[in-house]
Amino acid sequence: MENVVSNFESPEISIKLTDEKLYIKTLSSSETFALRSINGIGIVDLVDKYNQELIAYNAKKSAPIAYYIFGGLFLVGGLANFAKDAGAAIMGVLIGVGIIFWGSTKQGTEPNLQSAVRIMISGMNRDFEFDKAGSYTSQIAELVIKVEETLTAYHKNNK
Repeated sequence: MENVVSNFESPEISIKLTDEKLYIKTLSSSETFALRSINGIGIVDLVDKYNQELIAYNAKKSAPIAYYIFGGLFLVGGLANFAKDAGAAIMGVLIGVGIIFWGSTKQGTEPNLQSAVRIMISGMNRDFEFDKAGSYTSQIAELVIKVEETLTAYHKNNK
């Protein structure tokens, strides 16, 4: 029977450390690593991914302006024609409001910096992402320190 050394659970990631294995569950996967196969563990910030998402967000941020201008023209045009033809004016106002609303839905959400628990295994890295803005970041860091200590003790005992 394995002895559980440490355990951590959050909505995004769950990590359990025993004296011989490391269990990691995310929303999309569940993996088990033997301590003898792990060369190292750490927490990394996924800055490259964040920069790519930020560039895409900034490109989308200015896109709704065209919808606002076009919708505003319909809105003003509809209001200007209200004295001549009330039906056409109401239709212009509704189309203008609809275009402005549709443009507001095109606004993307601002990206946030993600971090990952990186496990180094014989020449490759395996990353398990989590949100760095979460309140549990310090708990993950403490767990990584425990895993490092356990790895050091495990590799010393098995040499």
